[in-house]
Amino acid sequence: MQFAVLKGTLLASSISLALFGISANAQAASTTVLITAAAQTSERVCDSAECSGELRRLMRLARNGSGDAAAIVAMAFASGDGLEQSDKEAERFVRIGVRYNSPIATFLMSDWHRNGFVLEQNEQEADRLLDVAVNLGHPPAQYQKALMLFSTDSAEDFNEALTLLEAASEQNLVTAMMLLGRMKQIGAGVDEDLVGAGELYRKLIIAGVDDARGYLREVTRELEARDDSSDEVINRFANTTDMEVITVRGSAFRVNTQLTGIVRRLTASGNYDSRSIGSRIRGVTCEQSGSNCTVNRPDPTAASLDDVIGNN
Repeated sequence: MQFAVLKGTLLASSISLALFGISANAQAASTTVLITAAAQTSERVCDSAECSGELRRLMRLARNGSGDAAAIVAMAFASGDGLEQSDKEAERFVRIGVRYNSPIATFLMSDWHRNGFVLEQNEQEADRLLDVAVNLGHPPAQYQKALMLFSTDSAEDFNEALTLLEAASEQNLVTAMMLLGRMKQIGAGVDEDLVGAGELYRKLIIAGVDDARGYLREVTRELEARDDSSDEVINRFANTTDMEVITVRGSAFRVNTQLTGIVRRLTASGNYDSRSIGSRIRGVTCEQSGSNCTVNRPDPTAASLDDVIGNN
């Protein structure tokens, strides 16, 4: 089951459109924005009492200082999936997440301001929050900022964009890996690097991203046509292209157990227990306390409830 999404428009560079064979008049690249699930689809990720119960446990963790838990709850309230749809509660919890420096919540709030979803449209605030999320090392924020910088004609902006794109790719953000792979493959703004592009595509295919398969075939054929190419590399790419990846997802049991795992890890970290002191001061993380404790968080690349349960 897919969490309901709406494709919100994001200004993208002509380079990112051209790399994937999209004309300048085609729809610009987009970023995922959560919308009311009931209005868009009858399918829900969180459709059981157990799942809703885990979301309510996340609400308690959010009130005790977990910004990431607040971000997940905000997504659920915004969509009406697992919790009764409420823009007011979605806004309240996303603000809690931002207050506690959650990269997920910060990027989410930026996206909502940019698209006028849940929050009033405010491009200036969206840009400010995007920069905060970038500084927090959030891969989707790094990718979005890179696209915005690519759209200018400044060489300085291009270099900064490339650095951000590489950083997001290193954190395994699919969109960043695909774009960087194409840039390396055709030498757009960077030196041509067929092996580097192929390794990115290979990693994506192994992770179940079938869209990368055709690009890896192109790279393999180009390498085969060159006299100096490594047979070992060509064979590795060819074997990956022929690999069958089976993905099973969407069961209610999986949703419940994944959310339960997030709740348990956040609880076990000891950061968000309001009855405790020291490293468990409400809203103070392990990193801030300097004490001997562990940090457990949802995957930072998550942009929806479906992403959250899929990455844990």
